[in-house]
Amino acid sequence: MLKKLQLLGIGVLGWCMLLSCTPDGAEYIDELDVVYTNYDVNHNFASNNTFAVPDKIVKIEGQFINGAGGNYEPEYVSPGYTAAILASIRTNMRNAGYTEVDKSANPDLIILPSVIQTDQLFFYYDWWYWNWFYPGWGPGWSWYYPGYYPPQVSSVRTGTVLLQMTDPNNISENDQIPVVWTSVINGLLEGSTSAINSRINTSIDQAFSQSPYLAK
Repeated sequence: MLKKLQLLGIGVLGWCMLLSCTPDGAEYIDELDVVYTNYDVNHNFASNNTFAVPDKIVKIEGQFINGAGGNYEPEYVSPGYTAAILASIRTNMRNAGYTEVDKSANPDLIILPSVIQTDQLFFYYDWWYWNWFYPGWGPGWSWYYPGYYPPQVSSVRTGTVLLQMTDPNNISENDQIPVVWTSVINGLLEGSTSAINSRINTSIDQAFSQSPYLAK
């Protein structure tokens, strides 16, 4: 069964402003890096103590997914980039005062990283993407963004990294999982491997730096 994803692009005003400052365009790929963050202003991050992350990162490649039932698993990002992204997330979360636990230990927060391999970003993608990891996940579940809304769009580049921080203990009666913090890092997985790994650390650090409300 094909499930159509609800499409929502990202408006990256800062990207346009950056290009306007360089008449001939950007000379290096990292000059196009834009880090966007948003969060639920009503969520009490100070009450959260633990977090969990998956050991794989989902690669989102298209507008449709050909679902294959409960045994379906998506394609994943290569191990080298996965290790760098997860290490940076873990370091920043620990520095912010959180303790990592297994997903079975009832974490207060679950951070779901994914990589967008298309020219458009899908904030609401098929539940099968996380069926293999998210505890208690099942058909009919979906994401929602309480107290805020994902950005108004333009486009994102291939290789954009999306981080969604979810609150697994406040799932609504209609099986909607609240996303309390979002970060979009535009076109991060472009360029040489060494340059990408450096930009991963810098950009994810920036996402947490511009989100001081996450710190305990």
